[in-house]
Amino acid sequence: MDIIAKPLLEAAAQTLVGVLGGCAFDKIKGKIFKTNTFDGAFDLWQRGIHCKNIDIGDTLAFDGLISPYVQLFPRDPYTNAERWNQLYSFPGKISAEDFSNLEFYAGSDDALRTGPINGETLVGLYNRYGYIGEGILGVVPTKTLLKKVPEFFNKSYFGTRVRIKGTLAKCPAQHGFVAQGMFLKAGIQFQQDSYSEIPYVKIDSIQLYNNEMDRISSLLGSPWAATNDKKNPYLVQYGYFSNQREINNCLKNIYTSPKWDSVRVYYDTLTSPTPSISFTSQFIY
Repeated sequence: MDIIAKPLLEAAAQTLVGVLGGCAFDKIKGKIFKTNTFDGAFDLWQRGIHCKNIDIGDTLAFDGLISPYVQLFPRDPYTNAERWNQLYSFPGKISAEDFSNLEFYAGSDDALRTGPINGETLVGLYNRYGYIGEGILGVVPTKTLLKKVPEFFNKSYFGTRVRIKGTLAKCPAQHGFVAQGMFLKAGIQFQQDSYSEIPYVKIDSIQLYNNEMDRISSLLGSPWAATNDKKNPYLVQYGYFSNQREINNCLKNIYTSPKWDSVRVYYDTLTSPTPSISFTSQFIY
């Protein structure tokens, strides 16, 4: 496949496949049978993970947005600002192609929707009013998910506020290793991107909010497509997935781009104009 982004996208897929495998084969319950309750992804990252109030294998409760859209390159959202600032202030010169790859990786809001995969589903866990770049990855048995949220794979569905229970786990972050090589080639030292593993949540149960006012939420992020055009390797838009009119306009801009004929990878399995160009069909199955 002649595509500029292939190594980076392959590494992202390996990370996500590792998460799926962790849900299917690790049946061990949390080593500490206590419930840590967190209000959205930022609370889980900061008060839970950074402040070491929760460890790998611990059970947790989470209140926030569950979405079929996940982050293409899952990472700690508290590293976003430092990584972005370094990208635009490093000394030296790199090619436009290399810079486009770095910029695509550094931008934390690239969305991905995979659909169900071998009985499991990757989900994004966010603050109630969420942003793709500020979440944490989750994985849940598809049967468990659809019992509670039967509309989860509708094309227009972006997510809903829920309460979940699950276990904190870790997976090797293959995309981190590939990105490190890109950064070093450009002479950029990204200490915050040197992690080798990412935390995620293995979801055991989902509870819905019954009151309509309690269910109100939103999600902001970037639909994208990758091309084989060195001068324009990515087509990226920015909008609210929770606003169907707005996201339809984003997709229209991608489809009508003069570079659409160069597209080789598309972010969304459920709405891909050609199934064979979806990220999932090329890098996960």
